[in-house]
Amino acid sequence: MHYVQKYLEKYQLIKTSNNKMNSGSNTNIYLYCNYYSFYSQKVLMTLYEKNVDFEPLVVDITKGEQYSPWFLELNPRGEVPVLKVRNEVIPDSTRIIDYLEYHLDQVMKNINRFRDLLEALPAGVITVGSFFHPHLCGTPKLPFVFPVREVLKSGDLVSSKNLRKLAEENPKAKGILLYKAEIQDRKHEILTNEEEYLKVLNIVDAVFTQVEDQLKEQSEDSWLCCDKFTIADVNLAIILQRLWELGLDERFWTNGKRPHIENYFNRVKLRESFVKTIPNMAVHIKLIFTSQPPAYVGAAGAVSIGVVLALAYMLKKLI
Repeated sequence: MHYVQKYLEKYQLIKTSNNKMNSGSNTNIYLYCNYYSFYSQKVLMTLYEKNVDFEPLVVDITKGEQYSPWFLELNPRGEVPVLKVRNEVIPDSTRIIDYLEYHLDQVMKNINRFRDLLEALPAGVITVGSFFHPHLCGTPKLPFVFPVREVLKSGDLVSSKNLRKLAEENPKAKGILLYKAEIQDRKHEILTNEEEYLKVLNIVDAVFTQVEDQLKEQSEDSWLCCDKFTIADVNLAIILQRLWELGLDERFWTNGKRPHIENYFNRVKLRESFVKTIPNMAVHIKLIFTSQPPAYVGAAGAVSIGVVLALAYMLKKLI
């Protein structure tokens, strides 16, 4: 029996059968999340991998719902995801995953090492920094195509100002929101400085060298640390997906640079939990398209400015 299952069954958090999750089932476990949030995706994929019976409760970040009074009571930081198990509230993706991945064995030492390495990579800085320094990246994919990147880059410039405004409007969370504004200012200094951003990319490169060496030691049908798909794999899968979307796959692993990582990513994209976690942007763009009047579609069928703005608005608070 999986060591995580032994722990969770102790609290009746997991089904004893091998049935897949049933949405709307009678459960005491709720995940406040957003399907486009990087950190929500890590927790969602973990829950799917462990077959935990839970109910996802979507928080509309694009409308600032995470700063609503009811949510700030739940998590004063105004961040998703948040896991609620009966009366216990667990914020922060790392703490949630620790809660789910409790027992350690010998393999877990290696799993924790890679989890710590991968979790330390600043996904937000890497993402927005690529907008300021596109020449350091390859070809971006949906949703981070050029027009959306420009809108998101502009949004980053006013992010700390918006946080300070929210701090004044939410006295109970004022201290934390002001602290986040200060952090945002520091991040912006890194984002706009090419030399500093290159340091971040060099750290990613060093981590992936260790990942590639680790994968070389595994059998073809194993994952990062063992034959089980662990939390280290969840972290690796989600960061690889984000880097691929940004066009940084060309910098770090494609074209023979790191063949074991490239093969790993091709395998992980077939996992059911991954498919459930990562939004199908083609479908969402089609929905946006079909919701617009015909005038929004150009003669060549190109994405209109209305679609671009809709995508940008949806994404700018999620990265």
